Amino acid sequence: MTRSLTSTPRLAGLAALALSAATLAVPMTSVAPATAAQKEPSSLQAANDKAAQWISKHEGKVKLAQGDKLVRSATFAGGNDTVAVAYERLHQGLPVIGGDFVVVTGADGAVLNTEVAQSAPVDVASTTPTLTQDRAIEIARSQVDAVENVEPTSLVIWQDGATSHLAYETTVSGQDAGEPSRQSVYVDAQDGSVLGSKEHVVQGTGSGAWEGNVTIPTSGSGTSYSMTNTNATTLKCQDSATNATFTGTDNAWGNGVATNRETGCVDAFYSAEQERLMLSSWLGRNGMNGSGGWVPIRVGLNDVNAYYDGTQVQIGHRQGTNEWIGAMDVVAHEFGHGIDDKTPGGISGGGTQEFVADTFGTATEFYANNPADPGDYTIGEEINLVGSGPIRDMSNPGNVGDPVCYSSSIPNAEVHAAAGPGDHWFYLLANGGASKCNGQAVTGIGIQNAMKVMYNAMLMKTSGANYLKYRTWTLQAAKNLDSSCAQFNAVKAAWNAVNLPAQSADPTCGGTTPPPTGGNILLNPGFESGAASWGGTTGVITTNTGRPARTGSYKAWLGGNGATSSENLTQTVTIPATATAANLSYYIRTDTAETGSTVYDTMKVQVVVGGVTTTLKTFSNVGTNATYTLNTHSLLAYKGKAVTVKFLMNEDSSLQTSFVVDDTAVSVS
Repeated sequence: MTRSLTSTPRLAGLAALALSAATLAVPMTSVAPATAAQKEPSSLQAANDKAAQWISKHEGKVKLAQGDKLVRSATFAGGNDTVAVAYERLHQGLPVIGGDFVVVTGADGAVLNTEVAQSAPVDVASTTPTLTQDRAIEIARSQVDAVENVEPTSLVIWQDGATSHLAYETTVSGQDAGEPSRQSVYVDAQDGSVLGSKEHVVQGTGSGAWEGNVTIPTSGSGTSYSMTNTNATTLKCQDSATNATFTGTDNAWGNGVATNRETGCVDAFYSAEQERLMLSSWLGRNGMNGSGGWVPIRVGLNDVNAYYDGTQVQIGHRQGTNEWIGAMDVVAHEFGHGIDDKTPGGISGGGTQEFVADTFGTATEFYANNPADPGDYTIGEEINLVGSGPIRDMSNPGNVGDPVCYSSSIPNAEVHAAAGPGDHWFYLLANGGASKCNGQAVTGIGIQNAMKVMYNAMLMKTSGANYLKYRTWTLQAAKNLDSSCAQFNAVKAAWNAVNLPAQSADPTCGGTTPPPTGGNILLNPGFESGAASWGGTTGVITTNTGRPARTGSYKAWLGGNGATSSENLTQTVTIPATATAANLSYYIRTDTAETGSTVYDTMKVQVVVGGVTTTLKTFSNVGTNATYTLNTHSLLAYKGKAVTVKFLMNEDSSLQTSFVVDDTAVSVS
């Protein structure tokens, strides 16, 4: 139920603790934690203090620059006495979009892990713009088809991994491609280019149409009642035509007819209350925003849709019938976007936002255990939005035409389709079964435990969220929650079962763990840890912006010297003797200053086994391709043997040729 989201969330709550790189001091200022936890404030304050102490001794790890101030934006209690302390960043007084990070502490106060959105300190030549604010607003308005409102514009720092830009942030509202839109647009304050945007609209006793006859916690007495939640007064159900909360002279609501707006509110209001209870009981979270707050539900959107936009949840209607679609998994999904928005890093990106919200819709159904709408792993099965059954199916995304397996194309896929691998991962983790992607069997840990893993991973989230990082975060969350490593192993197996490869940042569990025997057995395969685990020529693995990385900030850039040179990159792995499949894969882009059809510069992809070198493929200055292209070679012939993967480049005396490699893998099963 969402529209596409791109780019980086804005700072959330600039109050509290400041850490100054100029003084390198960490003031222990007391703050009111924004937390859902039912925990003593002293425990949360102790975590805040421990995080601040850790930062003061590890400034490099949080990429602190001269002129930075770090602002503690929220503190969240997780499972097993963990606490996540979230920070935003100012640079020379300007908010840094993409400068957020999270510090997670354990029961003993020790720092368990940190997650940092940026890969290099902020570095801008000037904080004085050359572009006028009026021109920036004009450019921002052009990003939305029909503009209805423009919010105040401000200067910010746009931090895209290792790259910094002074930018204007302007939020424009209206209609875009025929749908409601509220976008924060980031315009370079020097040259006027659009650096990125963030879409805030994320589409996603009473007698209800979908949830049956239910009890709802409305307010009032005597002859005056309001559809305002007595347990959370900011949770209301309203008529979207007037934004007025439904009221009545008695405390009986709706008539069971799905086209009636008050009936639609019964379904939606009941569903939100069940989600509130699930959050408290299973996750220890107090409401959508973590401190008891919600946004209103508004029923009556004239669209075959539902969405969350940071200020409300709008509920539309079924196609052709005008029946309001306030079923539990729809409403809890939309508020799931709100929870995602109000955990560190803001709404998840990289194609993950829909599967994240789906986990909340599914968990709420299982928690409520309502016979009229029992728990299941389909989304929207009750409302049958367009007459084709469920919107998504976690047990087999292919049933609704969505991909089941993760691939490099998923982050750029349409956001609903991109949910497929994550949905199936969650299903396998919770329920267990055989993967519809690769047939791998997974033993489930139950819906409640699976939801705890998901939520605790979200407490580590940064604005750079994507599928690869969610693998690492969920593994770390499982390790923090369960010292036996059983949940960790299940999380790992479920990700492997949707072909999401191991990452160099993945934690291990249970002491020293040998290299994996399934998934990607290369270490640091995307080079995001620099040269770690790789041998060969120094400087080949780089963040130099002269050639782009395919993903992340690092890549291996061989050649490009325009002079006689030889460079190589190597890593040795052992192909398991029991492997039934083993494939070397990598993405490569090439460009050259050479002309004609004579080969002058080459890069060979080789394997070295038992001292014997085999060349799998040779690239040259002839037939270059500046678009990253996937190449795959079988290594099954080497099972049971140590294999050195080698990229070998030779360049002649003049005219450069660049061979840029990224996202490597030796995938075994």
